[in-house]
Amino acid sequence: MKATLRKFIAPFLFILTLGVITSLYSYDAKADVGVQSSQGISVRSTKVESNRIIKVPDKESERQQLSRGSSSASFQLIQYAYKFLGRPYVWAASGPKAFDCSGFTSYVYSKFGYDLPHYTGEQVSMGKSISRSNLKTGDLVFFDTTGSDSHVGIYIGNGKFIHASSGKRKVMISDLSEAYYKSRFSAARRIIS
Repeated sequence: MKATLRKFIAPFLFILTLGVITSLYSYDAKADVGVQSSQGISVRSTKVESNRIIKVPDKESERQQLSRGSSSASFQLIQYAYKFLGRPYVWAASGPKAFDCSGFTSYVYSKFGYDLPHYTGEQVSMGKSISRSNLKTGDLVFFDTTGSDSHVGIYIGNGKFIHASSGKRKVMISDLSEAYYKSRFSAARRIIS
């Protein structure tokens, strides 16, 4: 009886332990990938669950971005920015584990050789001023949230931008037509010609 009970409890304890260990560490996972443990047990799954929301643009919106004349450099900049989706917002943080809004834009642009100050009030004077109707991927978009240009993000095309949101406490994608951002849009600047 004890041997039979052990046969049922041992796998349960192994799975429970594995679940506790994996919840303590962050890791990248791909569906249907074998994982080899030190005991030689292979775990396969086609179902991956996460408590993080990762929004990846669909192929159609990427085609629209490219057809609107985005340069290769700005498209690469956007692809790089997507890597930070879900990273936490922390005031005055400049990455890569956490960002505030201007720290995020400064960090992403620095990867491509552009030196932006870590201050929204200075970033709004960089590059070339453009109208909202002429936005292209990679342009900086600014918002007046406190009586001045106090929030910045990177336009990704299709009416959307990626930014480190203090309200949602993470790097995320938002829509310029959302009431909050639409009413507070203040400027746009083109850094990449």
